Amino acid sequence: MVVDIGYFSLLSALVLAVYAIVALSAGIRRNSYNLILSARYSAVIILVLVALAYLALTFAFFNDDFSVRFVAEHSSTDLPGFYKFTAVWGGMHGSLLLWELILSFFTATVAFRYRKSNQEILPYTLIILNLISLFLLFLLIGWSNPLARAYPAPFEGNGMNPLLQNPGMVFHPPSLYLGYVAFSIPFAFAMGSLMRGKLDSQWILSTRRWTLFAWFFLTMGMILGAQWAYVELGWGGYWAWDPVENGSLMPWLTGTAFLHSVIVQEKRNNLRIWNMVLIIATFTLSILGTFITRSGILNSVHSFSKSNIGPAFLIFMVVVLVFSLGMLFYRQSLLTSKSQTAGIICKENSFLLNNIVFVVMSFTVLYGTVFPLLAEALADKKLSIQAPFFNTIMAPVAIMTILLMGITHLLGWKKTSLALLGKNVFVPLLLAIISMSGIYFLLAPPWQMSFLGGAAIFGGYLIVRDLIRSRRIRDIGIEAKQKEKIGLRFFKSLVKDGRRTGGLIIHLGIVAMTIGVCGAFFNQEKAFTFGPGDEEIVGRYVLKFKELTEFNKNNARNVGVAVEIFKGGESIDVLKPVKAFYPTSSQPMTEVAIRHTVVEDLYISLASINTDGTVTLNVYINPLVNFLWASTIFFIVGFVYSMSYKPVQLRKKEASVSGI
Repeated sequence: MVVDIGYFSLLSALVLAVYAIVALSAGIRRNSYNLILSARYSAVIILVLVALAYLALTFAFFNDDFSVRFVAEHSSTDLPGFYKFTAVWGGMHGSLLLWELILSFFTATVAFRYRKSNQEILPYTLIILNLISLFLLFLLIGWSNPLARAYPAPFEGNGMNPLLQNPGMVFHPPSLYLGYVAFSIPFAFAMGSLMRGKLDSQWILSTRRWTLFAWFFLTMGMILGAQWAYVELGWGGYWAWDPVENGSLMPWLTGTAFLHSVIVQEKRNNLRIWNMVLIIATFTLSILGTFITRSGILNSVHSFSKSNIGPAFLIFMVVVLVFSLGMLFYRQSLLTSKSQTAGIICKENSFLLNNIVFVVMSFTVLYGTVFPLLAEALADKKLSIQAPFFNTIMAPVAIMTILLMGITHLLGWKKTSLALLGKNVFVPLLLAIISMSGIYFLLAPPWQMSFLGGAAIFGGYLIVRDLIRSRRIRDIGIEAKQKEKIGLRFFKSLVKDGRRTGGLIIHLGIVAMTIGVCGAFFNQEKAFTFGPGDEEIVGRYVLKFKELTEFNKNNARNVGVAVEIFKGGESIDVLKPVKAFYPTSSQPMTEVAIRHTVVEDLYISLASINTDGTVTLNVYINPLVNFLWASTIFFIVGFVYSMSYKPVQLRKKEASVSGI
């Protein structure tokens, strides 16, 4: 009964989405406030209906209702309740339902949040959002129905994929979905502006926080996914240029370019056409990432099996491109920038060069991901583009990006003196050169690592110096008002110029991430077999076989080995890598054991337990990898700072609308 209610809720939501599109179109044509208002209220009702469907599916999982095919395929009676919650989005159908739930919430938020400040373009924006929602709902009640029945109902389910039984399942997919879906908001506003012919910077100002929100959660989703792969797959790494990893990286790169480029439009009214192109590309690449994941046409540890919704996503992506680029071409005469830069060396041009680098990186990833597919489709040849291709091209442009990241903070709008720029970069450039030389001659790494490390030092120095200078300027202002309470002074300091401060902190996160990537050039790896009482030397560590071990954890039987770790002659830890045997899986899963330190990780993966009582281990020493995970702290703090900022133009606009 509950499941049936959920299905009819989706069906009702689809009907309402159609009504909202028709009502908005008629309301625009007739200039009818009531029709537009009814469509806005429809957005709230659609949210409630989709939420009911989502709750119905969750209820089916927690009640082991195997009459629902999706539940039978992705759950079992022995699955812990924690993972029954995450299993709702653990398969293709459920993930699409979560996608639609998030989109419905965002659409309802937009419908009422911007009812006064964006009256002219809001109806057009809601048409776009409802069209996207209509596409997803059409899939959910047809080819990708998560509430479809199984006849006859099995007594037991297939169980959840053991790879998904990890705490990362709670955070990684929802973070990615939040990022993907949130990018649809600036896209919808951009299309709404084109359709209405209102092509000032209002849509940029209104969606600034949405863009930042989307970028942040896409960033967090990628890092959480990398950390998940690091602890779950047992191969000692965190990024393998997997097609689905690339699927999230491409919109992240263009989204990052867009996030920087809109600053130029806000400040100087430049790059207006370019910003339209970037947001169209970002949204389209989000669709492409979904297509790669759900079509099953590319081999990936992330992708679902082949399905018949892949072509639907491909067609939808083509329609989006044709419509959006057609509208852009139609309105291009209204988007010509009116303001020109006064010099070559300026912040505007630095942002533009930064954008070009990001687009080059995105195109490289797109080519390396899609070309094998095209080769197979057109020439019937199976090709595989591996990590060396990506690393060879991405390393130089990544170095350029980090250098630009530091230099841009030194540049002013319109024009910057070359002499002043040279004076400001002399010290950090000297430190970078000395550091590169030291790294190269002492450690003899590949040239990419030396230059990447030097770029990180250069950019990090400039960012920290900029933060300290900003802090001093604020302190001068605070000292002039000693009567203010300490808490009030702190709060004002926190939110003042949040965009600049937040950007600097986020850039520090990029520097920390770069340091973590640099450590990968010094990874050590060793595979060996040893038995009771045996010892093996790996780097600075001595590993001693202590005993075989067996224990139960959740719904898995874990069999492995206890390995005592010695360093400098002293015992420092006991690690227990295991093979996890799940009742619903014929193949055991590798559960790694890791000793974390600031300097490095000692990472042990159990390859096999042999019949003679010995074990075969793969041991990795991964220097500086924890800087990669620590970068999330900077991203979170920088995100909070940046979200606190509201452009002056937007504050004035909202004040005038409110009659203040």
